[in-house]
Amino acid sequence: MLAALARLIPSRAALWAALAALGAVIMALIRRDARRDERRAAQLKDFEHAEDIDARVSDSRADPERLRKYDGAGWRD
Repeated sequence: MLAALARLIPSRAALWAALAALGAVIMALIRRDARRDERRAAQLKDFEHAEDIDARVSDSRADPERLRKYDGAGWRD
């Protein structure tokens, strides 16, 4: 394969430049996948935190004594 490329590309410097460009493209694709994975992990973490907050709010609302200790308390003029 490299022999076929060597016949199409006139100099070794051009061949190395083409290989470097190909390597850069591959690295960019790998980096894009890593960025996508990081974004997905952040979204999953946000969803987990939202579920925790929702569970805590639901638990506090289900408590029948939640407002009893403040019953009758309020703003005074």
